[in-house]
Amino acid sequence: MDDLQLVEAARRGNDRAFAVLVRLHERALYCTAFSILGSSWDASDAVQDAFLEAYARIDTLRDASRFKPWLVRILVNGCYDALGRRRRLVPVGETVEPPATGERPARASTGQPEEAHAFIGTEAQLDLFRALRALDEGDRMVLALRYFLDLKVGDVATALDIPAGTVKSRINRALGRLAQGLGRHAPLEVAQ
Repeated sequence: MDDLQLVEAARRGNDRAFAVLVRLHERALYCTAFSILGSSWDASDAVQDAFLEAYARIDTLRDASRFKPWLVRILVNGCYDALGRRRRLVPVGETVEPPATGERPARASTGQPEEAHAFIGTEAQLDLFRALRALDEGDRMVLALRYFLDLKVGDVATALDIPAGTVKSRINRALGRLAQGLGRHAPLEVAQ
């Protein structure tokens, strides 16, 4: 079954079809959310929330062939919400436990959760994720949608609700900044 058939079955109430859609898209959505949010915990939450919302609202999808861009738009909105919540957090500061006699000082608490499932990959992949994390959220967003989800420029424009020309210029600018972060020359996006 392809996406279209699975979406149609899910719209008719077939939960198994929706479960297959989740398995087909969860990895790409996770990579996208991780590159935008920079946290595996937040990325996992955003993907789960996106699938929950898609499941609850699948009957509102007008064109079943547009499932992926529709799902991506839900994810992007969730990522924007998460980033907005993060900005409203007020850091309290670092706390250091006083050492007991003869012990090393405890590690400072940063208020951030430990990465339970940190990214494991090649050195080049780690360099790429570090360089992505150094970009601003807008640049991470367009690169994640274009390259992690392999969306066409028009679908990225739909997901972000901006013109395709703006998407192209943002991708080219983000690729240039990413290349600088990696110490390389900037590749140009091929128009699609």
